[in-house]
Amino acid sequence: MKVIFDTDDEGYITGYQQAFWDGEQWQTPFDTTDAVDLAQIEVDKIVLGASKLVNGAIMVDQVKLAEIAEADKPQPTAEEEIAQLKADNATMQSALMELSDFTFSSMAGGNS
Repeated sequence: MKVIFDTDDEGYITGYQQAFWDGEQWQTPFDTTDAVDLAQIEVDKIVLGASKLVNGAIMVDQVKLAEIAEADKPQPTAEEEIAQLKADNATMQSALMELSDFTFSSMAGGNS
């Protein structure tokens, strides 16, 4: 199949169009002058923003893929962040109290 790519400044695929051979001619909504021939299995590998065409094959950059996944994660609301900070604060206060109790009991036991 013929495929034409839109890429960013780094060469990552940001969009594409594809055409199909109907046995007589290419069925395509675009000029195929700059298109490349790719098998469907290669087209299926495309991850927008994380894929490049390298030597006629689609290569997925795992680092970019992870960045995209991280960017797509839902961000916590302000209320959720406040709740998490309160929970973290309570945990630290509890740990500090345990440490204080341990220190004072050690000091008291050492002076006896």
